[in-house]
Amino acid sequence: MKLLKPLVVLILCLITFFSCKKNQNTDGEGSAGVTGNYVGRVQFQGNSLSVDRSNRLIRILREGGVESFKIEFFTGVPNITGVRFTPVNDSTWVSSDTTGLRNVTIEGKLLKINYQLNSQSWIVDDGIRK
Repeated sequence: MKLLKPLVVLILCLITFFSCKKNQNTDGEGSAGVTGNYVGRVQFQGNSLSVDRSNRLIRILREGGVESFKIEFFTGVPNITGVRFTPVNDSTWVSSDTTGLRNVTIEGKLLKINYQLNSQSWIVDDGIRK
């Protein structure tokens, strides 16, 4: 019986320690939920290239600085670089473009891209986080 009380106290301390441990963001401050892999339909229209493919991998990675991101498509489509996101709430981020021509929205597990630059157009309406 003398051993039972210290054992129970130890178990309670361990449970308290692990349940109160703060979530750590490995991506750096401000980018939690932005980086990741998505699968969806990629539509691209450029000078000499037209692509419309379903079930394609789309990856969002941090690029250089803490607040700059790169979107990779892996389908022969050029990558989008230099995207900056602004958090709306805990699960929604939108690109911080003021022209309205470069919209990237991450809402929970959903990714939407409507991005136009230098007579090129990228559209993803149904990206889902994997």
